[in-house]
Amino acid sequence: MAMNPRSRIEDLCAQALAATDTGQIEPILSELRAALHEKVQSGETWMALCERAAVEQDPKKLLELVSEINRLFDARERRLSGKPENKLFGKINETLG
Repeated sequence: MAMNPRSRIEDLCAQALAATDTGQIEPILSELRAALHEKVQSGETWMALCERAAVEQDPKKLLELVSEINRLFDARERRLSGKPENKLFGKINETLG
């Protein structure tokens, strides 16, 4: 049975923490990077943020959610248009990908 993405990521994190040597941890981290990349690319992140923003009552938290949604859409637009990304986001993508 296939795990949902969150459970898969949590399981891989637990495996990485339990690993005792580099030979064990490298393949786990590689799979973890791939799982995180899939989750980010799947759109679940921005959809979940939108769902939270739709019901958020605190104006400060709502602004934070909307800012994060805008950041994700801007990054997606840059990626799809082929425009270079901000160096910070590029580093994050390298780390996740």
